Amino acid sequence: MKKIAMLLQTGLFVALAAVAYSQSLADLANKEKERRQEIKNEVVITDEQAAKFRSQPSTPADADQTAAKPDVLKKPSEPGAEPKAGAESKNEKADPDESVDFQGRSESYWRQTMAEARQKVKDLQNEANVITLKISDLQTQFYREDDGFKRENIQREIQKSFYEQDKNKEELAKAQDILQDLEKDGRKNGALPGWLRNK
Repeated sequence: MKKIAMLLQTGLFVALAAVAYSQSLADLANKEKERRQEIKNEVVITDEQAAKFRSQPSTPADADQTAAKPDVLKKPSEPGAEPKAGAESKNEKADPDESVDFQGRSESYWRQTMAEARQKVKDLQNEANVITLKISDLQTQFYREDDGFKRENIQREIQKSFYEQDKNKEELAKAQDILQDLEKDGRKNGALPGWLRNK
């Protein structure tokens, strides 16, 4: 009788431990899912993107340059204020009659920036097509080749191409995100819809 009671107690203990363990695993899985969702929703801004939106100089050399040009520090809301440094290309000055957004960035700035971002996406898409064709061609060569050594070389090239393809996918995704972020930023800061569209 004692053995049966002991077996029942042990079985009950094991069952409770299993239930507690499964609950803790489920809790951990839910926490991990939430953590990944938070990371997915975060937007990573590169140094190049941040440089476009900096309002103050980041280095002493930049401070000296802005001190030499006091107009750069004027707020866009002030009358006669020009766009921030970096908003226009260095070679050309902003047209004083040209419309600007809330941050003082002009129509030509937005058109040029959006065109560059779209061109980057287009170039990466073309590169993706080229890599796909290259892989297809190498695979055809691989199956036509009888020589084992040549097949190994072709296989190495195929692996390199797959690596290039993965890298291209990452860069394309980043370029598309940057393009979308620029569009959102433009809308948020009062850029007119025509400035953000393709010509």
